[in-house]
This record gives sequence, structure tokens and C-alpha cells, in this order.
Amino acid sequence: MIITLEKIHLPLKVNWKLSRNETTFKENFIVTLESGGKKIQSEIAPNIRYGETHESILEQFEDWKSRTDYSLESLGSSLHHSLRFGLESVLLAEKAQRTGRSLSDYLELKPWVRKETSFSMPIIPIAEIEEYIGKVSRFQHLKIKVNQETATEMLLEVAKHTNAKLRVDGNEAWKDFDEFMRFQEKVSHLNISMMEQPFPSSCVDEYKKLKPISKFELLADESIEDVGDFHELSQQFHSINIKLMKTGSLIRAKEFIDLAQAHNMKTMLGCMIETSIGISYGMLFSGMVDYLDLDGYLLIKDEPFRLVKEEEGFLSLNS
Repeated sequence: MIITLEKIHLPLKVNWKLSRNETTFKENFIVTLESGGKKIQSEIAPNIRYGETHESILEQFEDWKSRTDYSLESLGSSLHHSLRFGLESVLLAEKAQRTGRSLSDYLELKPWVRKETSFSMPIIPIAEIEEYIGKVSRFQHLKIKVNQETATEMLLEVAKHTNAKLRVDGNEAWKDFDEFMRFQEKVSHLNISMMEQPFPSSCVDEYKKLKPISKFELLADESIEDVGDFHELSQQFHSINIKLMKTGSLIRAKEFIDLAQAHNMKTMLGCMIETSIGISYGMLFSGMVDYLDLDGYLLIKDEPFRLVKEEEGFLSLNS
């Protein structure tokens, strides 16, 4: 068995600006496992929010390779989340292949289904919003990235040009509870279906205070990584955004879905900016979650792998 990493440069369709950074390209790694003349691939999408860099990914990978027996047990918690996912997914897929089963069957997941995804809009100048929205009018759910400074103006402008339901993603932009409440009042009349991670994950008290009076469904993102106290999370949020690059594990993602449902929380399967290789693994959970936010590959200019198909805002796996 041989496992290799290859860095891939991915120019984006737009300048991808969030509340904490911006970029016009993404560089991920494609993981390839070769065994018995067959190849299995997955993806690693590093995220600086979690201290992941290309250099540290490669350093951890070389260290893991030098001392591993290529077992699932060798994937300890010290590995970066995205690296652990990339390695675990190809190892699990190889084990499933040896048993003659699909990965979905091997993991005992519900069958994947054709399902709607939201489509994301980064923080862009107000004058460019109408054109951006016009190009994605087929999507019935839009995820709007915002910062504290321009959120109100952006959302009021977005609402002029679409009837889609809006998922507002704060990416931890607000630090002051009262400031956020003033923002909420200004946009409460808009067609907003959920508010994702408005405060930093450390603002536990603020989330507990907000949940009972929030006008929108509160969605946890940065507040849950590869571990999560669901009793605590259920007091702060209505739902959680599970990302495979963040949980670091297909197995853990399944556990999180079960735990969230046991605590009466809804679930979203989200993503980083990834190719359709990474997104195809997320699609395996489409029959188990309430929402999909798997548009990462649609943000890439000339996405190279074409493993996932989008039609009128609905995603399905290409056979």
C-alpha cells in the first residue's frame, strides 16, 4: 500500500473574502492510496483558523508515514483535522473495497439522496451584489458571508434582488452582544432562515443568552470541531454545521449526526473550499442531515474532477 499527497492549486471564481481573511485561490492536497493496482483518492483542505498550514500538513504526513503501519488506529488526535480526514477516508474506502462493499454501506450510512445546497456569497462591494445574485438565481438558499461593519447594508441589498432564503454566516464577526442585537433588529424582517456563528466560539454565555430570544435558527460552526459537548452545544445553538475537514473523520461525523439528533438539534453537512473529491465524501451523508452546504467545489474556476453534479441548486453524485 502506498499513500501520497499532491498539492493542487485552485483559482477561484471570485475574491473569497470572509470576516477574517480573503483569497483568490485555494491550495489543497489530493490524497492517493494505491493498492492492488487500484487507486483511491480523497482531499485535504487546510484551514488557517485551526492552525493548519501546507508546511505543517506535509511535516505531519511525513512523520506519520515514517512510523505508521497504515492502520486507522495510527491516526491519532495530534494530526491536523483535515490531514486526519484525508488519510482516514482513503483507508476506510480501501477496507470497504476489500470487503466488496461501497464506503457508504461499510459505514452503515443511509443512502445518499439528491438534495438542495445553499450557495455562498463572500463579502463583496455593495455595487456588485445585484450581478452576483443574478448569476446564482437557481439556488433557493443563499449563504451570505458578512462582517460586523457591512452586514446590515449587504443583507438589505441582497434582499432587493432575491426571494431565496438567506443563511447568514458571521464567521465569529461580532464581539459585543448588544451590537449584534441591534443588527438583528435591523434585519429581522428579511427572509433569513439561519444565523451561523455570529460570536467567537469562546462566547458561551453570549450564545446561551441569545438562543432563547434569537429571531433566527442559530447554527454552530467554529464552536464544534473534532470534539463536542452536545449538552452544552444544545443550550447555545439550534443546529450544527458538520464539516469533514473539521471533524477529521467520517466515523466522527456520523457520531456527531447521531448525537445532535439525540439532543434535538438539526444538522448541516458543510465544507471548506474543496474539489468535488472532498465534496463527494460529504454527499455520502446527504440522506442523514437536514441541510447541505456543499458548494465549495462550485466556487472553483474549472473544477477538475466533476464527481458531483449540480442542477437547479440540487446536488447528486455522478456515477
